[in-house]
Amino acid sequence: MRLTGAELCLSPLLCAFYFTNKYILSVLKFTYPTLFQGWQMLVGGLLLQVSWKLGWVDMKSNVLWSAKISWFPGAVLFVGMIYAGSRALSKLPIPFFLVFHNVSELVATILQRLSKKEVWSICVVFSLSIHPA
Repeated sequence: MRLTGAELCLSPLLCAFYFTNKYILSVLKFTYPTLFQGWQMLVGGLLLQVSWKLGWVDMKSNVLWSAKISWFPGAVLFVGMIYAGSRALSKLPIPFFLVFHNVSELVATILQRLSKKEVWSICVVFSLSIHPA
């Protein structure tokens, strides 16, 4: 398995984001989660645009409105997830937050796999047990 530069930057970048978010939410007592969400979405959108301009991500601009509307419930749930994550991160220590975050991801993946009735190899089971967020 060969790792690219973007993959090698992901772990330190995620750690920096978690520690920064924890500092802002708990130490500075930032109490405007909607504003915090907007800032996170803006930074994420800018990073996505830069990735698109550099050719790292392929995005198409000719998506139908019906497809955009079908993604609206998922977008609302995503905003709720960011809000709940911000609240949890402000209350919990980072290791506990990451454990709960990974467990929820693991449960969602297992339920998705069970609904498709796929047969798993031992490698898939092992990779799910160490799956990062």
